[in-house]
Amino acid sequence: MNPKTIIIAAALAFVATGCAATSEQQRSIDKLNLQTADLKVSLEDMRARVDLLGNKFILLQEKIDASRADIDRINAAGASSSMMPPAGLTVVPLAEEEIRYNPGPAQKGHTMKKETGAASAEAMYNKGQDFFMAGRYEEARAAFNAFLKAYPRHGLSDNALYWVGEAHYAEKDYAKALERFKEVADKYPGENKAPDALLKAGFSHMEMEEGGKARAALEKVVALYPGTDAASKAMKALENAGAKEGTR
Repeated sequence: MNPKTIIIAAALAFVATGCAATSEQQRSIDKLNLQTADLKVSLEDMRARVDLLGNKFILLQEKIDASRADIDRINAAGASSSMMPPAGLTVVPLAEEEIRYNPGPAQKGHTMKKETGAASAEAMYNKGQDFFMAGRYEEARAAFNAFLKAYPRHGLSDNALYWVGEAHYAEKDYAKALERFKEVADKYPGENKAPDALLKAGFSHMEMEEGGKARAALEKVVALYPGTDAASKAMKALENAGAKEGTR
């Protein structure tokens, strides 16, 4: 065989081998990319499940706290009813309908049965809780919004507004969730839901890939609410975000 022909054949064989190796490497890379994408989806799904379980736990804790408060009120009422008036003193009870119930300035001047008004507010709020725990987020939002409209100055107003945001968040409508979380943080900075609302505002920014705004919100949680569970979660999220940036 002609030496020149042998060299050409060898060169072609080398090129073919190189192409085959390159093709195999590309297939391996594509496979790894697919596995990474699957893992990312699985992790996001797991995080969503954990978040949902955490919310259900919080709602259950709210119900437990409300039940304890009811028990305390019943015990207090029982203790006061056992007190007898002094001898010779006639007690004339007021008609229940004449009791003026005034939960806040927004309802000033409304005359209603005290127990009926309180029970109605709690029933409306509890309905929102039950819908949320059942995964019926649209109905949960409707119930909480109805509660906010009827009792805008109620002690649970910040909670109700927060759960409206959580319902949007559970449906992955992060823009609307962010609006509600920011509203809670702005309107109720000293209430119990403010740290969690600011935290979830940061998470909403993260979901919308707004890294700078997410970091600002999370740092604000740490600065304004040190020692809270929300601050601990914010610090963890900031650490994870920093670790990801370091690996790029």
